[in-house]
Amino acid sequence: MTILRYDDYETSSGRATYDADVVIVGTGAGGAAAGAELAEAGVDVAFVEEGSYHPTSSFNPYATESLPRLFRDAAATMIFGRPPIPYLEGRCVGGSTTVNGGMTWRTPDRILADWERLCGPELGAAAMEPLFERVEKSVNASRQIEASLGEDSRLMEEGARRLGWDYLHTVRSQRNCVGSNNCVLGCPTGAKQSTLVSYIPRAIAAGARCLTEVRVESLLIEGGRCVGVRGASLCPRDRRTRRPVTVRAKAVIVACGATQTPALLLGHKLGRTSGQLGRNFLCHPNAKVLAVYPFDVKAWQGVNQGGQVREFVADGYLFAENFIPPAELAASMPTHGLRAWEIMKDYNRMALTGVLVEDSHAGRVTRGLGGQPVPQYSITPLDHARFLEGIRKLAMLHFEMGAERVYLPFSNLHEVTSADELQKIGATQRSRSTLELFTVHLMGTARMGASASDSVVDLDGQLWDLPGCYVADASLFPTAIGVNPQITIMALATRVAQRLSERVLSKAA
Repeated sequence: MTILRYDDYETSSGRATYDADVVIVGTGAGGAAAGAELAEAGVDVAFVEEGSYHPTSSFNPYATESLPRLFRDAAATMIFGRPPIPYLEGRCVGGSTTVNGGMTWRTPDRILADWERLCGPELGAAAMEPLFERVEKSVNASRQIEASLGEDSRLMEEGARRLGWDYLHTVRSQRNCVGSNNCVLGCPTGAKQSTLVSYIPRAIAAGARCLTEVRVESLLIEGGRCVGVRGASLCPRDRRTRRPVTVRAKAVIVACGATQTPALLLGHKLGRTSGQLGRNFLCHPNAKVLAVYPFDVKAWQGVNQGGQVREFVADGYLFAENFIPPAELAASMPTHGLRAWEIMKDYNRMALTGVLVEDSHAGRVTRGLGGQPVPQYSITPLDHARFLEGIRKLAMLHFEMGAERVYLPFSNLHEVTSADELQKIGATQRSRSTLELFTVHLMGTARMGASASDSVVDLDGQLWDLPGCYVADASLFPTAIGVNPQITIMALATRVAQRLSERVLSKAA
């Protein structure tokens, strides 16, 4: 059986045990890309995924059903700091690619130049180019057809044109997307090329197995080398009954994401050589700006995100439209209760947009009770200033396009009804604590590098202080990248897999 579930782990010995050449913890952008590369090269691959397998036919727009099924902690996860920042993380086959917008921006050249300076030519533009091309082909990275764009995308593009701002149409991992705008609860048509419908099927076709509903709790280490993982499968019906699971392998790839990966590795007191494990936590924070127009926008009729305003990238931020289903939108509003209910009556006239700020500093992830990650991050005065300026300019774009009111992401300034009122932002927003942020782009906690003194893994993705253990997710990023990270994750994971397959297959020969 290729996809295993809780009921498949019942054994007479009390512990289900499997063997593979490589075991991969996680099936998101990094784990799935690495697994497909390895399996197609002839390596025996076993994925271990904490979440369940949900086929495309099971996806629907109902948040009360979808959030507990597809997201970690039903999407109630938090970064502690000033201000606290809610974040989302997929917990299902496909990981966060199943519940993201499918943006496929390459790592900017200026970032790759920094990486080449920090790490060497292996992470420079010339070396990364074939990796980008390979993963873009795998997920069919392509422009949206005009018919799939929503009115909110057209408003953003026209507003940018009127103001003389640079606007780029989004490149997404999609095939014949019709703009159903259910991306964040699982694409109901299979058009979005998440790893659920791209890399995972390829890996399985090449012989890989996928052990779902298993949380990895520890690494198997023998003779100073990583030789597998141990975990347990929780009964999906009561979430209490446990069935122990062990997978032994020649190598382990940890691809749990930028919070779960360091939490797992810190449990073995790894990363001591540099002291960098869990540090360099980056989150590309996002502030929502919601506009209500005097006419129907019906942003739910169109793709989740059609483009981005890139005019202010040199200043450290960009704008994007990002419409979402009503339950999620209501939860992201700066007000609650009856007032939020009244505002939501104008759902058909809304356009939801965001200011994304490139991190100017880093936070940290530590390991808490029960091995759970504790992410900590506070924005700097510089990033606070970037948010205030970006929010003001984005609201100005909406008023330029005729919005009758704009809701701002401040706990003490919810609504403005004219461009003149935007002057209140500078006068009222002295404290970072009044800013309401959100993120889905977590990066950097097991950084890749050329020296054991300042990084967690080498340029092949292997931990400096634990042979046989590799990382292949956003934790690898040496620095912030300022754009959606999916393609960068897949490219680095592909690099890790290519290097590892050479080692595994050479030993087998």
